[in-house]
Amino acid sequence: MNKPNLLRKVSDLTALVNEIIAYWKAVAERDFKEAHPFADQNEFEQNWPKMLDSFFLAETLNTTKLLQSLSSIVREN
Repeated sequence: MNKPNLLRKVSDLTALVNEIIAYWKAVAERDFKEAHPFADQNEFEQNWPKMLDSFFLAETLNTTKLLQSLSSIVREN
């Protein structure tokens, strides 16, 4: 495999992950401002890593459930 091509794919994937994180950060910031209209921006920035961790945990659990359901379908066939 061509190494520059692989590096470009990794770079594209990294950019995609960064875009997804930026999207979820914007959603979390909007929700935070609605829930805490008088909060300082620093409060959001301090809580953002915990929110991101919660998002990744939720997505991991959803993926695990999906994989478990797929494995039971495969076992039945």
